[in-house]
Amino acid sequence: MPYCDSDDVRLVCGVAENVISSGDIGGLIVYSDQEIDDIIGSSFGESVPTRINRLSALLTSIQIYSRPDLRFRLGKAGIDEQQIEKNLDRWQAEANEIFEFYSDDEKTGEFRVVQA
Repeated sequence: MPYCDSDDVRLVCGVAENVISSGDIGGLIVYSDQEIDDIIGSSFGESVPTRINRLSALLTSIQIYSRPDLRFRLGKAGIDEQQIEKNLDRWQAEANEIFEFYSDDEKTGEFRVVQA
């Protein structure tokens, strides 16, 4: 089960269907969710925590705004390069905070380093 859906992603990044289809967003969500599982070291089943839902939407939005072909379409939709970079920085910082929340496990004393 995906950790978020295309509506969650559109809510974060504000990208309309004419820029990227829901099916394409769904494909990107698969990669985001796998990255979450790989970094956090566990998988979330049917009950997806709100933070993980948000993290999946953030990582997918980062992928969308980072793709050169979509940057062109974003520009045509009125989002300039400066706003794209500002959003990417903000989303990456928020994603790192969520990764850090799940990385420090006081019960086992393990800590995973999360890189920006």
